[in-house]
Amino acid sequence: MSTIAAIGTALGTSGINIIRISGEDSLIIIKKLFSNYTKISPNSIIYGKIIDNGAFVDNVLISYFKAPNSFTGEDICEINCHGGTYITKEILDLVIKNGAELATPGEFSKRAFLNGKMDLSEAESVIDLINAKTKTEARIATEQLDGQLFKKITGLREKLIEILAQVEVSIDYPEYDNVEVDNTHVLNLLELEIFELSKLLYSYEEGKYIKNGINVAILGRPNVGKSSLLNNLAKYERAIVTDIAGTTRDIVEETINIGDVILNISDTAGIRDTEDVIEKIGVSKSIKKIDEVDLVIYVLNVEDSISKEDLNIISKINNKGIKCIVVINKMDKYQKSVFDTFTAQLSKNNINNTVNISVYENKGIENLKNRILSMFFDDKLNNANEVMIVNERHKKLLDDSILYLKNAKNDVSNNMPVDIISIQIKESAKKLGEIIGNDVSHDIVDKIFTKFCLGK
Repeated sequence: MSTIAAIGTALGTSGINIIRISGEDSLIIIKKLFSNYTKISPNSIIYGKIIDNGAFVDNVLISYFKAPNSFTGEDICEINCHGGTYITKEILDLVIKNGAELATPGEFSKRAFLNGKMDLSEAESVIDLINAKTKTEARIATEQLDGQLFKKITGLREKLIEILAQVEVSIDYPEYDNVEVDNTHVLNLLELEIFELSKLLYSYEEGKYIKNGINVAILGRPNVGKSSLLNNLAKYERAIVTDIAGTTRDIVEETINIGDVILNISDTAGIRDTEDVIEKIGVSKSIKKIDEVDLVIYVLNVEDSISKEDLNIISKINNKGIKCIVVINKMDKYQKSVFDTFTAQLSKNNINNTVNISVYENKGIENLKNRILSMFFDDKLNNANEVMIVNERHKKLLDDSILYLKNAKNDVSNNMPVDIISIQIKESAKKLGEIIGNDVSHDIVDKIFTKFCLGK
C-alpha cells in the first residue's frame, strides 16, 4: 500500500494541529523534513523543527508508532504543529512532496480494518463517536468501539455454526441415527437463536432515535401557543410570536436536547381555512408534515373550544399509527376543573394522551418532556449492560439473518433435505458475519468508509 497523509484535526485557529502519516515510507518522509530525526524511536514523541531545503518552517512534536503496534497496523508518524491554517497546510504539502499521497476520507480507519486492527462494526463506531451529540449516543459508540457488538455477534454466530454442525452430521454420516439431529431438537435450537437475534434487533427501535433523534411536528390552530412552545423548548426566541393569526407561514425547524435525547422539532403554520395564498401553502405543508415525523405534538388552547377540525386531525394522526401527544396550553389562566372538563371532552373522542402546560409560566414542560421519553424509550435507555443496534446496515443484516432461520425452521418442519436446511443456516451466519466484516464486499467497505472525515 502507498503511504498516505492528511490533517487529522479541524483547520482553524487553535493551539495545535496534527498531520497524520501512515505507511511504510512514513519514517523516511519524516527524516527528510525533521531536524531531530536521529532521536526518533517507536512509541515516543520528539521535539524539533520542520525544515524545507534548509529553511525553518515550524517547531513541532513528532510521534512515531511502529507497525503493527499502531492504529492502522502500519508505521505511523504524527506531526503536532502550531494550529494556524496556513502553516498546517504548508507542512502537509511538504509531506506530500516528499512521497506521501493525500488520504481519502476514512482511509486510515479502512486500513485499520483491512489490517485486522478492528472489525467493521468497531470501525463504524468511530464515525458514530465523532458525530455523537448526546452522552447516550457517545456511550453506545464507545461500547461498540470497545468490541461489545463484535462479542455479541460472534457469540450468536458461533451458536449458528454449532447448529449447522449438528445438522450436517446427517449429510456426512447418513447411516448413523444421531438423536441430536432430530427435528424437535433442531427446531428448538433455531427458535432460541431467532429469539436472541430478535431481541437484539428490537433494540434498533430505540437505537435509531438515540442516533438520529426523534422527528417532531408541533401542530394546531393559529394562536394556540405552538411557536411559544418551540421557543420554550429551544430556550431562545427561535420563532416569531405575535397575537396575529397566521404569523408562522412556513415550517420553522430546530434541534434540541431533552434529557439525553435529540428532538428534531418542526413548528408548523396554524391550521385553518384562509384566503391568503402564502398561508394556504403553509397550512398544506403542516398537514403533509404528519407523514414525515415520529411524533406530533398537537396544541390546544383551553380558552378555545375543541373544534371538529381538531378532532379530525388528531384522529387522522392516530389512525396512521403516528405517536401523538395533545398539549393543552394556558394552565396559568384557569383552574384545574376547567382542564378536567376539557380533557373529559377529549376522552369521549378516545383522545387520552394529554399534557397540561403553561408556556408563559413554564409549567408542565418537564411533564411533556418526560412523556415524550416514556413513549419512545423504556428503562433500558441508560443501561450500559445492553448491546444496542443503532446502525441501519446492522438492522438490515439482522432482518435477513432472522428470515433465513425462519426459512430453515419451515424446511425442518416440512422434512426438507438437510442440505437445503444447512444452506439457510449458512446464509444466516453469513449475514451476521457481514456485520463485523466477515465476507463483506469491497463495495460495502468502500461505501462505509467514504462517510468518514479526512484524517480518520
